[in-house]
Amino acid sequence: MWIRAVVRCGRAPNLASHRATSLARRYATASSPPRSRRGRGVVCAGKVLRSSPMLRGRHAAVALVAAAAAIAWAGAARAATPLPTRDPARSVYDTAGVLRPETRRALEALHRELFAKTGVMIVTVTVPRLVDETIEQFAVRVGQTWGVGRKGEDRGIVVALSVEDRRIFIATGYGVEGFLPDGRVGALLDAYVVPHLRRDDFDGGLANASAALARVVARHFGVALDGAIAVREPPRRRLTPGEIVVIALLLVALGYAFVRHPVLFLMLLSGGGHRGGGFGGGFGGGGGGGGFGGGGFGGGGAGRGF
Repeated sequence: MWIRAVVRCGRAPNLASHRATSLARRYATASSPPRSRRGRGVVCAGKVLRSSPMLRGRHAAVALVAAAAAIAWAGAARAATPLPTRDPARSVYDTAGVLRPETRRALEALHRELFAKTGVMIVTVTVPRLVDETIEQFAVRVGQTWGVGRKGEDRGIVVALSVEDRRIFIATGYGVEGFLPDGRVGALLDAYVVPHLRRDDFDGGLANASAALARVVARHFGVALDGAIAVREPPRRRLTPGEIVVIALLLVALGYAFVRHPVLFLMLLSGGGHRGGGFGGGFGGGGGGGGFGGGGFGGGGAGRGF
């Protein structure tokens, strides 16, 4: 055994052992401690108390774990999807390169006019792919980092699209969640955006997203928007032979019901009612100022895969 302590450190001597302790101290001063073959130690009352290899190993392990955690944290911080360089004069950041120049200019004009008349700022961001985060996390991070919307109002909307991940998310700030709840945003995506994206018409889908959102915002604030960004209808899909057969069978069943129970059939038809619909109008043009400084985003909005 090479670890051995004969005299304890830090213990006050009593009067009976005073002389022995003095002799031990003189011996420790006059004698040099033996050199350790396993490491350094501390001198205490003439004896060398050497540290345990197990203790040194534990210290080294703790240091290695701390270093690994720091490296992992730094790597995770760098791994997030890069944000484009923010320009207060811009609201469209097409880093994926899916928008036509004329569409980008029209969206910029629409966003400026909408902000000037309502205080609601729309920002559109496209990326080729996401890095270690979801499209929702990316959209909310854009809104919070850039402070989309006026400070204190938080009337910001971020439309984020990832091409390779085939995901879109519309993040809404606190100031617009009242008239743009998650369900309404999802319905807009389903009706006007996703049909285009499924056909890789990213230009049409993003144009429709801003046009649909602007329409809802303008109605809420009671303002009219000028210019022309018409909502683009997706190309009509041809019916498959199977769908044609199903429709034919339904028509036959309805005809049979009408012949056998005409009164019941007419009662069912009369209770259907009518729902208004349609989504049109032109938007664009106008001036405005910068819509950054807010950033109140808490995860509101809706997203879809395509």
